[in-house]
Amino acid sequence: MPHLIFEATPVIRRVIDFPQLAKAIHQGLASAGHALLGDLKSRLYDADAFLAGDDPSGQFIVVRLFLTKPRPPLIQRAMGQLIHDAIHEAIAHAGLDGWWQCCVLVIDASGAPYIKTVSQNDGVAREAVA
Repeated sequence: MPHLIFEATPVIRRVIDFPQLAKAIHQGLASAGHALLGDLKSRLYDADAFLAGDDPSGQFIVVRLFLTKPRPPLIQRAMGQLIHDAIHEAIAHAGLDGWWQCCVLVIDASGAPYIKTVSQNDGVAREAVA
């Protein structure tokens, strides 16, 4: 179950349409066969206090992609690149002035314990442990 955690400066947060961006990334990862669409989870956090280098006007967006199932390094790289390219395109399309950075950190957490509960439409919760 890949989890994408976005952190963005307020300016970048305002210029991108996050729901549309996340949807496009989810669809791209699923279309490429890297994950099941229903397994992808994304969320965005605003970096209200930040500094990029020594320039208080510098902007950035950082995405941490947590992978809970093993994937070969080439697939991990392809997933990170797909995410990066979608973000880069969204920011470039928005015409953001000034300098900005986009970073994707792919974190293989497949060896770590993973415990979750999913409620079903029948109201019964089922636990999955990986």
